[in-house]
Amino acid sequence: MFIHSFKNTFKVLLRQRPLLFWSLIFPIIMGLFFKLAFGNITENMKFKTVDVAVNTNLMEDANFKSFMDEMEKEKYFKVRTASSEDILDEDKDVKVYIKSTDKIYTKKSGISETIVETIMNAYSQKSSMISKVMMKNPRTDISKILGVENHIKDVSRKNMDQVNTFFYTLLGMTTIYGYMWGLFVSFQYEANLSTNGKRNAVAPTKKSVMLSASILVSWIINFAITLIFVAYLKYALGVGFGNRSLEIIELAALGSLCGVSFGILIGVSNKASLDTKVGMGIAITMLMSFLAGMMISDMKIIIAEHAPIVNKINPVAVITDAVYSLYYYDSTARFGNDMVNLLVLTVVFMGASLVFMRGKEYESL
Repeated sequence: MFIHSFKNTFKVLLRQRPLLFWSLIFPIIMGLFFKLAFGNITENMKFKTVDVAVNTNLMEDANFKSFMDEMEKEKYFKVRTASSEDILDEDKDVKVYIKSTDKIYTKKSGISETIVETIMNAYSQKSSMISKVMMKNPRTDISKILGVENHIKDVSRKNMDQVNTFFYTLLGMTTIYGYMWGLFVSFQYEANLSTNGKRNAVAPTKKSVMLSASILVSWIINFAITLIFVAYLKYALGVGFGNRSLEIIELAALGSLCGVSFGILIGVSNKASLDTKVGMGIAITMLMSFLAGMMISDMKIIIAEHAPIVNKINPVAVITDAVYSLYYYDSTARFGNDMVNLLVLTVVFMGASLVFMRGKEYESL
């Protein structure tokens, strides 16, 4: 009877075109809009080597020349020498003229010019610091002063791409949007809300068997949709997920189950109509997505600072953070914590659903 219920539910669910639209087509459309809106932001924000001209006399300072050589080596600056700031008018590529360590000229105000000014200010401050220290104690180990930056260690696997956050949140939203499958399944067993519910309530097959088969079907469908959406983001839109395919599949599987269990809870926790419950689910999921950073990338950080518990109980935020941790960190410790958190939420949704279902009594069918 389990197999029979499984097959019938599979056929019924696949005929629900509105559910297929909202759970797959709608996120795909949103992903395309995100790509059109944010696609060029990352490229435009990449740092480009700045053409700078340095006063000829200043370059005779061995320490300063060594510093500028290092800046060229790291591709911060492209350096040339000049006798005056007239080089800014004579050469269109040169953006900054460095007359002295504390005096620079620019063509205009911009990001590149600000970066050069910031670097030169840091150089001047450190040079002044070294001079004062050496005057007080000539035996001071200068390397300790010059090596301060080495205390800051980047443990991430690559540079942060803020645009990815939007797509990761969209993936989290898509996974939890699978609540619709769980909601539809629960609706089929609500005797006071649908004809199918009345029929299933008096069917000879155990309700637990039919419900288990239906939940399995809804999970499989949501899981498949999530994997399709991941492939769409990665291969069609070029969103980076790193080389953690197995972990992504595990996250998709658990996230899909969480979405289905969330939908079941919505379905059995109140007596509203199906349309009302669908609207309720959409509203809650969109709120979760907003709090996870889908509209404002820093929103999740703001929540973490002022109400961190919200990020723990928001499945969209948990999934977003899990994908983020896989892409940016070598260690899977953070991912593991997110998976445990997501599992707890799934168990809570399922447990609460069972409480509501066992408490249902109907006067008549």
